[in-house]
Amino acid sequence: MKKRKTVKKRYVIAMVIVIAGLITLWRILNAPVPTYQTLIVRPGDLQQSVLATGKLDALRKVDVGAQVSGQLKTLSVAIGDKVKKDQLLGVIDPEQAENQIKEVEATLMELRAQRQQAEAELKLARVTYSRQQRLVQTQAVSQQDLDNAATEMAVKQAQIGTIDAQIKRNQASLDTAKTNLDYTRIVAPMAGEVTQITTLQGQTVIAAQQAPNILTLADMSTMLVKAQVSEADVIHLKPGQNKKPGLRCLAIH
Repeated sequence: MKKRKTVKKRYVIAMVIVIAGLITLWRILNAPVPTYQTLIVRPGDLQQSVLATGKLDALRKVDVGAQVSGQLKTLSVAIGDKVKKDQLLGVIDPEQAENQIKEVEATLMELRAQRQQAEAELKLARVTYSRQQRLVQTQAVSQQDLDNAATEMAVKQAQIGTIDAQIKRNQASLDTAKTNLDYTRIVAPMAGEVTQITTLQGQTVIAAQQAPNILTLADMSTMLVKAQVSEADVIHLKPGQNKKPGLRCLAIH
């Protein structure tokens, strides 16, 4: 009886092994055929890259300031705006410059009127001197009268010279006033993008010592990367190196 149980147990084990083998064989036969990608080996160059982190900034930046004092009446741009060269960016209150122009122009008109009067007086002094020259020959007038006429003519001539100097000085002041009026219009010195605004509309700028900064323009067409490269990789970099389009090594410090 015991022998029959042993035979039966062996039979069951054998059946399990056979079934497991059949299952394994079925899986092998039905497994997908592996595919392999092949390439043709050709000689070529190996590329070595240097990885580094750094700060990206525009190569060319310009701080746009004000050359005259006053309130910033208008600011026509915002951060991120792209502007063209000579484009109007803002306007400083022009009232002071305009009043200065009016004042100097009025002074010039007065001086020119004074010069016309001085020219008329000089003309009269010359006529008087010529008459005195003729009369002194006939002793109708004294030498002192002739000398006085000569002095009067010289004084009138000097007055015209003084007025001319004043006209020249005020003309220079007028030119300066007109230049200051032009300075109230803040224009872009170059094409670029507004990256920073320092002075807001309505604020007062004072240009007594140095030009206060209004905003900053940057030329984004050429960028500069300031990166820290490890000593082990520095030997692989050279000034002027340009291995990728748009990237160029400017300097190594």
